[in-house]
Amino acid sequence: MADFRQTFLPCLNSSWTEEQCTRLNMVAGWKVAVYVVLPLMLLCIAIALLCIYLKRRRLRQYTSMKKARGPVTISPSRTSIKSHQSSSESSGTPLAEEFWVPVLKPGGGEAGSAVELVGSQVQPFSRRRPSMSARLENSSFDPNSEMYKRLEMMKTKEPTIEYAGELHFALHYNKDMGILTIRLIQARDLQPREFSGTADPYFKISVLPDEPRTLQSKIHRKTLDPEFEEKFAFEIPPTDLPNRTIRFLLFDYDQFSRDECVGQVLLPLENVDLSERVELWKMIESYKIRTPEKKPDLGDLLMTASYLPTAERLTIVILKARGLENTPHNKRPDPYVKVSILYAGKRLKKKKTSTRHSTTNPVYNEALVFDVGREFMDHVYIELVIVHENRFGQNQGMGKVVLSAESEGEELEHWKSLAASRKGTARWHCLQPLQPD
Repeated sequence: MADFRQTFLPCLNSSWTEEQCTRLNMVAGWKVAVYVVLPLMLLCIAIALLCIYLKRRRLRQYTSMKKARGPVTISPSRTSIKSHQSSSESSGTPLAEEFWVPVLKPGGGEAGSAVELVGSQVQPFSRRRPSMSARLENSSFDPNSEMYKRLEMMKTKEPTIEYAGELHFALHYNKDMGILTIRLIQARDLQPREFSGTADPYFKISVLPDEPRTLQSKIHRKTLDPEFEEKFAFEIPPTDLPNRTIRFLLFDYDQFSRDECVGQVLLPLENVDLSERVELWKMIESYKIRTPEKKPDLGDLLMTASYLPTAERLTIVILKARGLENTPHNKRPDPYVKVSILYAGKRLKKKKTSTRHSTTNPVYNEALVFDVGREFMDHVYIELVIVHENRFGQNQGMGKVVLSAESEGEELEHWKSLAASRKGTARWHCLQPLQPD
């Protein structure tokens, strides 16, 4: 106590000045911090290191135990201990399986670690089987089982039919007069055009195999759910009735080109009881003609061509294009159409339309007139190329259409109609890739 007073309370001596006492008190405060706070910090660090050591030791014990024992599988039936206990007590039979929990005993280190299993009955650990096939029994596989029947049905299943809408109609057959009356009522959920979002539908009805006799309904403008309420009569003898098939062809009217058949309904009459009036709903199947595999879709061009022999004048009308590709920079193109007249591999004449900016579906409605002699007309090539007008570089060709006597498909049909008639017929043509120079 005397040492403490001598060390920490020298300021009680009146011989010390106030400044000396202040300095001495500051030194005493640092000594308290060193002798008290520092040991507490060291103690906390030691406790934290001890906790980390114990946690790692316990983890090593559990890992070594797991490697020694192997994997453990708990049956899904071990869900409720109480329910198993109650059922075993009522039946008098012991439980075959019980829910268990592995608990590590802390004593004994890694070598002496043990596992305590909590539960009434515990099955021993089973060794891992070399393969899942060891659990399978060949006797359980029956080639005539329902599973294999379903697989065979999936293999032989026909391709799915594309849905194009539904058709509502009624049939009535007069046996005395031999007349089949078809009442076309309505259609619904028809598929719209790609660009307009609507359609101008109508039906053509025929009774196969008498296909030349075809009757047509009225055209309904801009609707996907038309109501017809029209009647059509066909004369069919009663003996021929089971061998006939009614065909409904759905068309979409296009004022610029040929109408496109977009769906059909086929109804064999051998499966229909016509002893009384029949009213049916039938799904309209998408009608697509199988064509050879085409090249990548570059878009379509709608144009018409006509030739006047007396004036030796060839007129090409560029109506519009659709589905053009974007530029390499993923921007909308600025397309125009360049028309060339080729003869013997040489370009005799060429003209072009005006440019439409920032569109993949340009509309032109422009006529280009060429003077072509009759002696050259059978041997010329009409080449139409859609070109993207590049403001900062070279123009880029996007696709072409060639009409000539050596063309194929739609192009050849258009060329034949050009030679057969003076009136131009508008047709859609698929753009073909340009050949590299």
